[in-house]
Amino acid sequence: MKINHDYDAIIIGSGMGGMSAGAMLANDGYKVLILEKAHAPGGCSSSYFRKGYIFESGATTLIGFDEDQPLWKLEKETGLEIPREEITPSMSVWIDGEQITRYKDRKQWIQECARVFGNEDAQRAFWHEAFRVSDLVWKVSLKNPFFPPQKVSEWAQLAINNSPLDVWVLKYAFRSVETVMKKFGLDTPKFKRFVDEQLKITAQAGSGETPFLFGAAGLTYTNYSNFYVPGGLLEMINSIKEYIQDKGGALHTKEGVERILRNENGFTVQTNNKRKEKSFYQAPIVISNVPVWNMQDMTEGEIRNYFRSEAKDFDEAWGAITLGIATDDAYPADLPLHNQIHLDEGETVPYTNSDSIFVSMSKPGDSFRNKENGMRTLNVSTHASPERWYALNGSYDEAKQQVQDFIVETLRNKLPGFSHAQIDVIHTATPVTWESWVYRKKGRVGGIPQSMARSLLKWTASETPFKGLYLCGDTTFPGQGIPGVTLSGINVYSRIKKNHQ
Repeated sequence: MKINHDYDAIIIGSGMGGMSAGAMLANDGYKVLILEKAHAPGGCSSSYFRKGYIFESGATTLIGFDEDQPLWKLEKETGLEIPREEITPSMSVWIDGEQITRYKDRKQWIQECARVFGNEDAQRAFWHEAFRVSDLVWKVSLKNPFFPPQKVSEWAQLAINNSPLDVWVLKYAFRSVETVMKKFGLDTPKFKRFVDEQLKITAQAGSGETPFLFGAAGLTYTNYSNFYVPGGLLEMINSIKEYIQDKGGALHTKEGVERILRNENGFTVQTNNKRKEKSFYQAPIVISNVPVWNMQDMTEGEIRNYFRSEAKDFDEAWGAITLGIATDDAYPADLPLHNQIHLDEGETVPYTNSDSIFVSMSKPGDSFRNKENGMRTLNVSTHASPERWYALNGSYDEAKQQVQDFIVETLRNKLPGFSHAQIDVIHTATPVTWESWVYRKKGRVGGIPQSMARSLLKWTASETPFKGLYLCGDTTFPGQGIPGVTLSGINVYSRIKKNHQ
């Protein structure tokens, strides 16, 4: 068996966490190999071509470029320039027939909340506290790459890196968003519906389960700079890929990892490509960007036991129903690119427990994404239980069509302009589809839901007990979202620099 020894670090999976770690390492002179099983890189932060259109992998927003945020750090450290255009306002929420505009300007946003939900003084107090917590969380996160701490020295480093004046924020690790809402007198049914659905798309849990420490960032992400990538998110991934290649690294698509074997010189990684040809690579460092649920199937012995334990602790996570729709441009000129649509109270999407759907649209005139001018692509998503969809068996196709029909009818009734739009292409994906697209076990996407029962110290850390084996992505700290997984990649880089001098 011929083994390739050309690389200093092997990264499994080309999601944004692995790409970020790869770029940071390549910038420091490491020769990096990224292995991706799918036909295109990017994982859940990617795009795909279908019938003349480019669709995003999901309905996705993009933040993290403001000072003290992860993508700002990535560009600053590497010199990378990710193509993007700022959009403002970034989003509208539609609830009970009313439009709520998610303004970036914080004063304007508070005024909008007061207009819709009333109680201006309480709204101002609540959102000022959320901004205060969120700003500090972003700042502190970049200062503490060895979190959660795993060694005595890392606990000591926490004390050195952080100001005692910032300790106040830790109380919110033990208080739910709902508790803070009640404190400010904002636990009205309509405001709670709004907050619950906002948190569902950012923290994967509602206000009663999400600690305010994380929920504050999830609620205020539209109050930071939001961006659109012309041509789709795959262009963001491609810009990082080209950077790594220019530094001597490589990214192989259609080459899935089957086995990770530990030996005295690090790890041998066995792969299988679409032609069923096996390859073997040897490196002292391996970074897994795949979910912890997948890792037990790639490993053996005590490493497999470790990942079985980690997966067992976090065995529940959401999947998604997604629709890709291409239509002519019948939408109002002032309609934001991102729209969250609440269903009528008590209504849910069929075969899910979801109370809302999220729509991300291509920018008017983005000729890269549309086969002709005057067309728009829409990516629509809603939460769904993977277990429920895997249990449908003979009724799967019928259920899939029923969900598609329901969502299209909802868009006709609630998304301005859609009722006048002519549909050219439409296709629907379920958790079953997602597993075949991005190879995540049971089609789980979005990471592990936030939970009051989940201690900060119980998060899966980026450094495993096995020397040279590291983790990044949305099932490791700090979790989901493009900024979160980017930060996980930065944290992996910091640990490698510390451990492999």
